[in-house]
Amino acid sequence: MAAIGKAAFWAGMICELLVSVSGYAFGGYHEPVIIVLGMAFFSVSILAEPEWKKNWKLYLIGAVVGLGYYYLQSSALILRIILILLAGRKQKPEQVVKFFFWGTLGIMLIAGILSFLGLHNTVSLTQNFRHEEETRYCFGFYHPNGFSFFVFRTMLLGLYSYGNRLPAWGLLAVFAAGEFMLFLSGSKMGLAAGICVIVGFFLIRTLKTPKSRKCFFGIGIGLMVLEILFLLGSMVWFQPSGNGDMTGKGMWQIFNEITTGRLYFIHATFEKYPIPLWGYRGFMEATEVGFVNALYNQGCIFAIVYLIALFYAFTKKYRQKDLPALVLILGFTFYAMAEAFLPYFNKNGVWMMLLGPEAEHKNIEETGK
Repeated sequence: MAAIGKAAFWAGMICELLVSVSGYAFGGYHEPVIIVLGMAFFSVSILAEPEWKKNWKLYLIGAVVGLGYYYLQSSALILRIILILLAGRKQKPEQVVKFFFWGTLGIMLIAGILSFLGLHNTVSLTQNFRHEEETRYCFGFYHPNGFSFFVFRTMLLGLYSYGNRLPAWGLLAVFAAGEFMLFLSGSKMGLAAGICVIVGFFLIRTLKTPKSRKCFFGIGIGLMVLEILFLLGSMVWFQPSGNGDMTGKGMWQIFNEITTGRLYFIHATFEKYPIPLWGYRGFMEATEVGFVNALYNQGCIFAIVYLIALFYAFTKKYRQKDLPALVLILGFTFYAMAEAFLPYFNKNGVWMMLLGPEAEHKNIEETGK
């Protein structure tokens, strides 16, 4: 039964990988069919667990919460997350990260090659992006923003999996290649996030003492809190300029420019719509800002639960001395200022860090992962 459960889990992961890129690179998948199939695989994985009868209360709570959200939102997204986390309680997050790294990299290479051959989508798009007409490269993806996010995600997942094995020049080579692709996509946020990530991976190599690691942990917590407060504050206090454009004033102008006008949109959304408890059905405003998107699409209850999960994952990985995981969580949290991927396990590496038991992961410092 254990072998069946493990096979079902990885079959579900394949479905999640396909769904994660289908709307960005290949639009031919029947997503609802693959989503339901993946959920079925995860359910089989849960039921195949030898001790599932001992954990029936946990599974019952998960079913009630997931089905309740499905009833209130007409969306199985929350139920999917619950099923994945329950099915992956004994899985190693390192293996899941590697699976998504290699799977995404392979799909991106296929999309890029086919676009160069003229068989799939296009290599670049020339159109009006926010302010003026320009050419941005997407290499087979339907939009440069989607391409830039997957470049960033692949770079971050790869550095988490193999960064400790790379010499300093190897880290710089990965950084240069990633930043070059992000530059071609025209993603300012991607470029900024890439710089923060590579600084983080260089920095953790210098943390040799418990005190220095504790300091890094505290700074990371502080940065995430400040980012969340900044986004929530911008919803209330951000004021666009008087002539109606999206430039804003003072520091807002700088951050609004980096995020390509997203602060303007989340402020306008807050002024127009009250924050819902359970989320609006089919809400399409402010869809490019992670925390704000979660507030309006999944509701403030989900947003609170996610924040609890975020800080729990960060604390858990600190206790396990998994410093690359701390950088990974910080990287995804920072990039969430530009893209709405927080509620999706297959896009958000933070969820992946919740997999597995609390104390059975390998110690990164001792094994050199």
